[in-house]
Order: sequence, then structure tokens, then C-alpha cells
Amino acid sequence: MAVMMNSFKDVLPYVENTEEIKSNGIKENAIITGIHSIENITVNGKNPTVLTYEFNLNGKKTHSKFSVFDPTIKENIKKGDIIPIKYLNGSSIVLGYEQYTFRMDFMYYLAGGSFLIGLIFCYLLYSRIKKEIELYKTGRIKEAKIVSISHNKGFTFSKFGMSMDVHYEYEHQNRKKIIDKSRTNNFALTNHKSFGDTIRILVSQDGNSSCLYPELIAKSNNWKDNYVA
Repeated sequence: MAVMMNSFKDVLPYVENTEEIKSNGIKENAIITGIHSIENITVNGKNPTVLTYEFNLNGKKTHSKFSVFDPTIKENIKKGDIIPIKYLNGSSIVLGYEQYTFRMDFMYYLAGGSFLIGLIFCYLLYSRIKKEIELYKTGRIKEAKIVSISHNKGFTFSKFGMSMDVHYEYEHQNRKKIIDKSRTNNFALTNHKSFGDTIRILVSQDGNSSCLYPELIAKSNNWKDNYVA
């Protein structure tokens, strides 16, 4: 983001302290060395213009740029013309024209907003999978009976985000029957499992939370037949 904005400022120069330069700057004459439009910025069908000019500063030629928005500027100024400027502390402005500014603040707000939204999504995702992470570490492997399977469609125009909620029943340590659900995108599960069939699940130490037994994770971590750790 910073690289993009720095590159943008190189194309469209911006002078920070224009009012101070107007009030306290030293007036000088400059020679126009270039006039070019910024084609990728359009306001009501017109483009801002960058004036490139040079002037003498303490006996040395100094080059500078100033951006303006005036659709008729190329009719009034041409390369080689002498224009009045003011300079102060290494910055200069062209007199008679207001600086065109493309505010970059919104880019920072956009980046900050995107970062904040990303953090919120990460937190929500972590909150949703926190239970599974803990079960993967310390859960006990048990069998459960499928009660129902419901499908989540995901995004409208793609299959991204599609998943299934598998509702199942298992027996608590005190012999009480508990119905829970776990989300999965393993659609192959429905090819050989349906209502009333048994599935493997992970159950917490206190028996109050559970999730589907992740076969791929189990194989990669060499889980035991009846316990994760």
C-alpha cells in the first residue's frame, strides 16, 4: 500500500504547505519545461495537469513540479513560457493556480478498515474452530449415531463456502444422551453415511463438547484407536 501511494505521489506531486509558501515564500520567475496531463485521473471528463518548471535558486538551477486542474491551461501556457512562482524551504508553487490534490487519506482509511475487517473475520473463525482445536489435542474418540444432515449453500454464484452440518447423538459419561452437531466440507461422507448410521467423533474430557473425527488429520498425526494424545 505504501509503495503504491509513494508511486502515485511521484506521478501527481503534492506540496504540503501551500498557504505558508503563499504568505512567506520568495517570489521568482520560472521557465516551463513541460506540461503533461495525468490520463488515469478524470474529473468531469477532464484531466489534471502537471507543470514542470525550472528556476534559479542561489545561483543554481532548480527543477520542480506543480499539479493543477484547469482544462484551459494548455491554451494559456506553453513550454518555454515564464511564470511567477514562490518557493520556501525547498518547496514551490505556481502563482495564479490552485494546487490540484487527490486526497490519499481515504487509502489509509481503506487499508485500516480492511485490516480491521480481516481481524474480525480471523477472530470469528478462531472462535468457531477453537473447540475443534482443543478436541484435536485432548479429545477421546467415540461413536455417535447420525440424526440428520443439513447442507449449507455457501456463496450464490460459486461452490465456495459450501458445507454440511452433521447432527448426531452420543452417550455422555453419565449415560445421558446428547445431541450435537459438527460442520464439515467432506461431502463424501454422505455417499456412505445416512440417518441412523454410526460415525466417529471426538468428545471432550468432560463429555460436553464434540466434533466429527477428522480422518486426514488423524492419519497425519498417527492418532491412537481410542484417544487423540
